[in-house]
Amino acid sequence: MSLLDLFKPKSANPDAIVVKEASSKGAGKPRVHITVGDIVRGKVVDSNGYENEIVLFLRKNKKDR
Repeated sequence: MSLLDLFKPKSANPDAIVVKEASSKGAGKPRVHITVGDIVRGKVVDSNGYENEIVLFLRKNKKDR
């Protein structure tokens, strides 16, 4: 058990935790809420049914660049 587990609710639903809101790449570019569950699955579907792939990037701190 880690320290962060103490602060996490026991009944946390990964699809209910919104991490970020972004624009879809589909027609009309509607805004979509990206949840923890979407990140685990690697995709999010917008209101028009367009499936967007989720890609995570890591980069160095500004001091290290």
